[in-house]
Amino acid sequence: MAAEKVNLLKENKEFLRLFTSYSVSMLGRWLDLVAIMILFGFTWNANPLIIALIPVVFALPHAIFSQFAGVLTDRFNKVKLMIFSDISVCLLSILLLFVSTPLIGLILLFIRSSFTIVHFPAQQSIIKEVVKEEHIVGAVTLNGMINEFTKMMGPLLGSSLAAFFSPKVCILINAIAYLISAMIVWSLKERETKEKTVIVHQEQQTSMWSKYIEGWKAVFTSRILLICISYSVIGYMAIQMTDVQLTVLFREVAATKPELLGWVMAASGLGAFISMFLMKRFFREINYRFVLGGSYILIGFGFGGMGFLSVGAATAIPIALGMITGGGVGLFSMGMSYILQRETTKENIGRVSGIYNSLTNTFILIAPIAGGLLVELWNVYLIYRITGLILIVFSFIFIFTRNVFLKGNNKKEREAG
Repeated sequence: MAAEKVNLLKENKEFLRLFTSYSVSMLGRWLDLVAIMILFGFTWNANPLIIALIPVVFALPHAIFSQFAGVLTDRFNKVKLMIFSDISVCLLSILLLFVSTPLIGLILLFIRSSFTIVHFPAQQSIIKEVVKEEHIVGAVTLNGMINEFTKMMGPLLGSSLAAFFSPKVCILINAIAYLISAMIVWSLKERETKEKTVIVHQEQQTSMWSKYIEGWKAVFTSRILLICISYSVIGYMAIQMTDVQLTVLFREVAATKPELLGWVMAASGLGAFISMFLMKRFFREINYRFVLGGSYILIGFGFGGMGFLSVGAATAIPIALGMITGGGVGLFSMGMSYILQRETTKENIGRVSGIYNSLTNTFILIAPIAGGLLVELWNVYLIYRITGLILIVFSFIFIFTRNVFLKGNNKKEREAG
């Protein structure tokens, strides 16, 4: 059964083009991210405040503009938007090669990040159009797996290339990767039909504000979307708030092993990859409550366990906890992608995805600051323990209160509810 599903996805040429484009651009993105950190920190010797602003300029455009991007993807030609985005990122990356000051670099990074906001809603929209519903699990998990794979390989390759050559070589590779991505996406233009052109024309007759309001209405009128997005925001806050404090934690428990942070991050990526692979291999449908609830149990257990580490703890323990946490993160991200696919329509998936992307990136900005303040007020061990406990409690509430919060997504549970 599972083999049949994979084979059918392999025969879906439109999905394979989109998947290849995504894979190439994601590898370039992770190479680029490492290069940017090296460029600012070592080549330009930027001060700590400037370096702290790097994740801000990456996330802020998504927090501000993603909802608008969602409206654009539902209103205009998604393929052309993605091509325009990829080419813009390519050109701005090339321009970054000629920059020699951190301030100008930050401005260019902000502009470049602004052109990437259409990717998530546009990709979600195209997947919904080209992949059959029974193959959605395979599609979203493949994307998640390539994201985790490039997250592991990109920093390794990027740091090696930057050391042997220059960080700007990685930025150039990223520019080439986005150009290749644009060329692959260009081939998807063949899928546009007269019928779709008419629909797009009709969509353009509705005002942007009306489409924006309709996107929020789609969230608030769907109990499943509203609860799952609200639930995911809690998890995202917890993940971002504590994840960034790993450096502080390991500085206390393993001060002589700075490499441990990298090992735990790699283990987390491996855990996410494995959990997604298992979901893709054995499941054709996903039970929302058990996947999202299960993800919080794994993340809560991993983070909570980190809070009980002591000086001199065996290296294998934090690595194992990192893998468990990563397994939960993999279930979480894959589950939310699946829910966005299943609980939206072709007409509003772009806007709903844009809303979700905007909310999550807002917490990328807020959560690390909140985590830092809490660690200052108490201590890093207590924060990890409390975060783990809160996530586990929320997971059990989410799983075992079906009639109060969320009816199942499969037919039997819907009929029973």
